[in-house]
Amino acid sequence: MTIKKANRLWLFVLISLVLFYFVWLFIWKDQAFIRTTGGNILSVIGVSLPTFWLFKAFLRSNLKVERIYWLFLFLSTVSYLLAELCWFYIETILSEPVGFTGIYDLLYIFSVLFYFAAFMYKILAFENKSLLLKLFFDISIIMTVSITFSWHYILVPFVEQGNVSLLSLSFTLFYPISDLLLLFCASVFYLNGENYFPKHFLYYILIGLCIQIFADSIYLFKSIHETYFSGSWIDPLFLIPIMLIGYTALVERESVIKEPLKDTTDDKSPYSLLRLVLPYVLVAFLFIFMIRNSEGMDAISIGSGITILLVILRQFVVIVENQYLIKQYHQKKEELEISEERYRSLFEYHPDSVFSIDLKGKIESTNPAGASLLNNDPDALIGSSITTFIDEQYLEETKNNLSKVNQGWGSNHVFTIRDKNKKNLWIHITHIPILVKNKLVGSFGIGRDITEKKLNEEKLTQLLSQARSENITFAILFIDLDNFKEINDLYGHEIGDNLLSTLADRINHFAEDKDLTARMGGDEFTIVLKDIAEHNVQEEITDLSKLINVPYLIRNLEITCTSSIGFAYYPADGTTLTALLSKADNAMYRVKKNRKTAK
Repeated sequence: MTIKKANRLWLFVLISLVLFYFVWLFIWKDQAFIRTTGGNILSVIGVSLPTFWLFKAFLRSNLKVERIYWLFLFLSTVSYLLAELCWFYIETILSEPVGFTGIYDLLYIFSVLFYFAAFMYKILAFENKSLLLKLFFDISIIMTVSITFSWHYILVPFVEQGNVSLLSLSFTLFYPISDLLLLFCASVFYLNGENYFPKHFLYYILIGLCIQIFADSIYLFKSIHETYFSGSWIDPLFLIPIMLIGYTALVERESVIKEPLKDTTDDKSPYSLLRLVLPYVLVAFLFIFMIRNSEGMDAISIGSGITILLVILRQFVVIVENQYLIKQYHQKKEELEISEERYRSLFEYHPDSVFSIDLKGKIESTNPAGASLLNNDPDALIGSSITTFIDEQYLEETKNNLSKVNQGWGSNHVFTIRDKNKKNLWIHITHIPILVKNKLVGSFGIGRDITEKKLNEEKLTQLLSQARSENITFAILFIDLDNFKEINDLYGHEIGDNLLSTLADRINHFAEDKDLTARMGGDEFTIVLKDIAEHNVQEEITDLSKLINVPYLIRNLEITCTSSIGFAYYPADGTTLTALLSKADNAMYRVKKNRKTAK
C-alpha cells in the first residue's frame, strides 16, 4: 500500500472515531457512567494516535525549522493526552465529579501554549517583514472585533457574578485569551497561509484551529452558565483539531519534494477576494452590533455609520483595482521569468561553447561547454578578452570579425587555440549581435570544436593526392543515422553519445585496417573503401547497413536505429575532395528520401 493510500485510510479511521463518539453519547445519553467512561476512553485513543505521528515527524525531520515546529506540536498533544488521562482517572477510576478547575486545566493550558509556540515559530521563521507588516493591520481588525465580542458575551457576565475565586477567574480568562491566540494564528494562515504551508497542510490546520476555537468558546460559555456536563455533545469536537493537526504529520510523508510555497498575491480565486474583504466585513458587522445595542439613534451615529460605510466601499474599490494591477504585474513577471529560464536553459545546456562578449571583446559569461573548451573556471573567464585564447596567426581575422559584429552584422570564422596539453584545436565560431531595445550591447560567440573534422579532411586530402600519383580508385561512403534525433530526445544526450561511440566501433570494425574511417560531425560518418571496383560498392553498403541496424544494448536499453548510406566513386564522380563529398552527401539524401517515400 502506498503512503498516500495509507494516509487516506487513517483519515477515514479518524472520521469514523469522531462519528462513533457522537453515536456513543447519543446511545448512552441516559446512562451517565457508561457515557462518560466510553467517551473518556475514546478521547485517550483519539489523542494517542496524533501524538505518535507527531513524534515520528519530529524524529525524521532534518531541517531545524521543521524539527522545532514538529517538537512543539508533539509537546502540545502530550500535554493534552496527560490532561485526558487525569480527567479519566478522576471521573472513571475514582468516580469523583470533575470540577471546573483542576490539574487537567493546567495541562490544557500548556497544550494551547505549545500550539501557539509551534505556529508562531513557523510564522516568524518566514522572516518576511514586509508581508508581516501588511498582515498586521488586517489581523488587528479581526482581533479587535473578536476581543470585543469575547469581552461582551463571556468575560463581563463571568466577572459580574462576583463570587468567583481568583484561580477560577484566571483559568476562565485564559480560555478566551488562548482562543484569541489561536485565532491570531488562524487569521495569519487564512490571509496568507500558502507562505507557511503547502495547501494540503493548510486546510487541515485551518479547520482544526477553527473547531478548537469554536469548541473552547462553547465550553466556556456553558461552564459559566453551569450547563456543561461531562459527556456533552461538544466533547468529540475537542478531538478533531488534535487529530487533524496530528494528521498533517502523515501528509508530510507523501512526497520527498514538497509542494512549493505559493505567492498568494497572484491568487485569482474567489477565496482570495473573500480574504481581502473579511476585515472590512467584520468592521461593518461590529458597527451594526454597536447600533443595535446603543440606547438611541442620533444624527452623529447615523453620520458616523454612513461615513464608515463609504470608507469601506472606497477601500474595497481600491483593493479590487490593486488586485488587478498586482495580477498584471505578476503575469508580466512570470512571463519574464519563463523567458529568462528558457534563455538560461539554452545557454547553459547548449552542447556547443557559448560566450557572451561585450563591445570591447571581453567575456561577460560562458556556459560549461565554453569553460571546458578553455580549460578554465567560468567565473575566472569573466573580464578576459576572447582574443587572448586565439593563436596569433588568427588574431587579425578575429578582430575583423568582432568589428563586423559590433556594427550589427553576424559573422563566422575558423581559428586554432591551444588546450592545456599544448595541443592545437580547430574552432569554428559564429558571432551573433545582442540587441537590447534596438541598441547593440555585445555579441554571442557560439564555438564548435571541429578538430576531428579537420584531421579527417587532411587524411582524405592525403588519400586523394596518393590516388592521383598512384592512379588508384576508391569509394567514399557517407553515413547518416535516420532516427538519431528521436533517440536523443527520448533517452537524453548521454545515451545518444554512447550510441554514437558504439556505432563508431562497429564502423571501425567493418573497415578494419585496410580502409579509412572518419566522423564528419554529429551522427555523420565517412568510410573510404580503397582498391574496390565500382560494381562491388553496393554489396559493401548492404553489409554495412546490416551491421549498423543490429540493435544496440546501452545501459540495459535496447535501441534500434537505421542508416542512410550514399557513395561517390573516384575518379568517375569527381577528382576533388569537395566534389566527392558533395556527391556522396547528395546520394545519401536520395536514399533517405526514397526510404521515407516508400513508407
